[in-house]
Amino acid sequence: MLYKVTGDPIAIKPLEGAEEFSKAELETFIGGYLGFIKQGNGMLVINDDGEALGLPQNEMAGKNGYALFGNVIFVPIDNSENTLNITTH
Repeated sequence: MLYKVTGDPIAIKPLEGAEEFSKAELETFIGGYLGFIKQGNGMLVINDDGEALGLPQNEMAGKNGYALFGNVIFVPIDNSENTLNITTH
Protein backbone atom coordinates (compact mmCIF):
# COMPACT_ATOMS: atom_id res chain seq x y z
CA MET A 1 0.00 0.00 0.00
CA LEU A 2 1.41 3.37 -1.02
CA TYR A 3 0.71 6.23 1.37
CA LYS A 4 1.28 9.47 -0.50
CA VAL A 5 1.66 12.72 1.39
CA THR A 6 -1.78 13.78 0.15
CA GLY A 7 -4.77 11.73 -0.93
CA ASP A 8 -5.95 8.24 -0.21
CA PRO A 9 -3.68 5.18 0.04
CA ILE A 10 -3.09 3.38 -3.27
CA ALA A 11 -2.76 -0.39 -3.66
CA ILE A 12 0.39 -1.12 -5.67
CA LYS A 13 1.81 -4.25 -7.26
CA PRO A 14 5.17 -5.09 -8.86
CA LEU A 15 5.43 -4.35 -12.58
CA GLU A 16 4.76 -6.92 -15.29
CA GLY A 17 3.28 -9.54 -12.98
CA ALA A 18 6.47 -10.02 -10.95
CA GLU A 19 6.13 -11.48 -7.48
CA GLU A 20 8.54 -8.98 -5.92
CA PHE A 21 9.19 -5.26 -6.21
CA SER A 22 12.56 -4.32 -7.60
CA LYS A 23 14.71 -1.86 -5.69
CA ALA A 24 14.31 0.63 -8.56
CA GLU A 25 10.51 0.35 -8.41
CA LEU A 26 10.47 1.07 -4.68
CA GLU A 27 12.85 4.02 -5.11
CA THR A 28 10.54 5.42 -7.78
CA PHE A 29 7.49 5.15 -5.51
CA ILE A 30 9.18 6.86 -2.57
CA GLY A 31 11.35 9.24 -4.57
CA GLY A 32 14.77 8.43 -3.19
CA TYR A 33 17.01 6.15 -1.19
CA LEU A 34 15.28 3.30 0.62
CA GLY A 35 14.92 3.11 4.37
CA PHE A 36 13.06 0.39 6.26
CA ILE A 37 11.14 0.33 9.54
CA LYS A 38 10.04 -3.09 10.76
CA GLN A 39 6.53 -3.32 12.19
CA GLY A 40 4.85 -6.27 13.89
CA ASN A 41 2.83 -7.11 10.79
CA GLY A 42 5.00 -5.73 8.02
CA MET A 43 7.62 -3.27 6.90
CA LEU A 44 7.49 0.44 6.13
CA VAL A 45 9.58 1.44 3.13
CA ILE A 46 10.51 5.10 3.48
CA ASN A 47 12.63 7.75 1.79
CA ASP A 48 15.71 7.58 4.00
CA ASP A 49 16.58 11.21 3.14
CA GLY A 50 12.99 12.52 3.23
CA GLU A 51 13.43 14.92 6.14
CA ALA A 52 16.83 16.20 4.91
CA LEU A 53 15.33 16.81 1.46
CA GLY A 54 12.57 18.90 3.03
CA LEU A 55 9.78 16.57 1.95
CA PRO A 56 6.44 17.18 3.69
CA GLN A 57 5.56 15.05 6.69
CA ASN A 58 3.34 12.09 5.85
CA GLU A 59 0.58 12.35 8.47
CA MET A 60 -1.28 9.19 7.44
CA ALA A 61 1.76 6.92 7.47
CA GLY A 62 3.09 8.64 10.58
CA LYS A 63 0.21 7.44 12.75
CA ASN A 64 2.49 4.65 13.99
CA GLY A 65 4.49 7.06 16.15
CA TYR A 66 7.24 7.91 13.67
CA ALA A 67 7.80 11.24 11.93
CA LEU A 68 7.86 10.11 8.28
CA PHE A 69 8.51 12.38 5.32
CA GLY A 70 7.42 11.90 1.71
CA ASN A 71 5.72 8.84 0.28
CA VAL A 72 5.69 5.65 2.37
CA ILE A 73 4.98 2.06 1.34
CA PHE A 74 3.59 -0.52 3.76
CA VAL A 75 4.48 -4.09 2.82
CA PRO A 76 2.82 -6.86 4.85
CA ILE A 77 5.15 -9.65 5.92
CA ASP A 78 4.17 -13.30 5.96
CA ASN A 79 4.75 -14.09 9.63
CA SER A 80 5.56 -17.72 8.84
CA GLU A 81 8.63 -16.60 6.88
CA ASN A 82 9.11 -13.14 8.47
CA THR A 83 10.88 -11.89 5.35
CA LEU A 84 10.51 -9.10 2.83
CA ASN A 85 11.88 -9.92 -0.61
CA ILE A 86 13.26 -7.14 -2.79
CA THR A 87 15.26 -7.80 -5.91
CA THR A 88 18.26 -5.55 -6.52
CA HIS A 89 18.38 -5.63 -10.32
